[in-house]
Amino acid sequence: MIAFSSLKHFGIHATDGDIGQCKDVFFDDQDYVTRYFVADTHKWLPLGRKVVLSPISLLEVNTTEEKLHVNMTKQALKDSPSIDEHKPLSREYEEILFKYFGYGYYWIGPGAWGDFSHPTELAHQQNMQEDIEEIERPGANHLRSCDEIDGYTVSANDEDSGHICDFIIDKHNWQVTLFIVDSRDWLPGGKKVALSTAMIKDIDWSAHKVNITLSHEVLKALPEVDDERLDDSDYLTSLVNQAQISG
Repeated sequence: MIAFSSLKHFGIHATDGDIGQCKDVFFDDQDYVTRYFVADTHKWLPLGRKVVLSPISLLEVNTTEEKLHVNMTKQALKDSPSIDEHKPLSREYEEILFKYFGYGYYWIGPGAWGDFSHPTELAHQQNMQEDIEEIERPGANHLRSCDEIDGYTVSANDEDSGHICDFIIDKHNWQVTLFIVDSRDWLPGGKKVALSTAMIKDIDWSAHKVNITLSHEVLKALPEVDDERLDDSDYLTSLVNQAQISG
C-alpha cells in the first residue's frame, strides 16, 4: 500500500537513468484502478514535457529510494506520445500510447487488467490482441486525476461533511482502495478518516463533490487516520481492513 501524497514525490527511473518525477495519478472512476502515472520530465529532458506511464511498465516500486523503476529507456519515454494537461485523456490517445509501447489493451477482457490479474502481464500482448481489436472497438474511458479530486467536498446524505485529502493505493494491482477524508473544518470533533470505494455513491465532477453512502454520524464514528503513518505500508493495510469492515 502507498499513499498518493507520498507517490507524487517519487522519482521515475528508466533503465539508463532518471527521467522525471511522478506528478499525478489517473484512475478509472468505474473500477477505481490506477491507469497512469503522470511524469514531469522538465528537469531531466530537454524541453521537458508531461508524459504518462502505465503500471504495465513498472519493474519495481522502491519506497526506500522513493523511485518508480520502469522497463524503458529515457529515449523511449522522450519519444512517447505527449499529453495536453488541459484536456482529458481519450481512449484514442490510449490506443496510440499502447501501440507505441506494444502493450495489450487493459479494456479488452473481463477484469481490471483485461484477461490478467497484474498489469505487467500486458507488457507483451499487443500482437495477440490485434484481431480482437478489429472485433471489439474500445468505448469511452473514465479516467480521473487524483490531483484534481484532492480537495473535493465530501457529502454525507447531501450534507457537506469534509473534503478529500489523500488516496491509498495497492501497489500490487494498483487498485485505489481508500479515499482519505478530512472533516476537521466541517464537523464538531472532526478528524481524518478512511473511506473504502464501496462507500462512495458517485463523484459529481461539475460540483467538485464526492457523494458517499454514510451519514454524518457514521462518518464521525470511523477510526481516526494517523497522519504520521501514511508512509507505513503495514499501517495502510490495517486501514484498508478497517474500512472494509465499516463498509
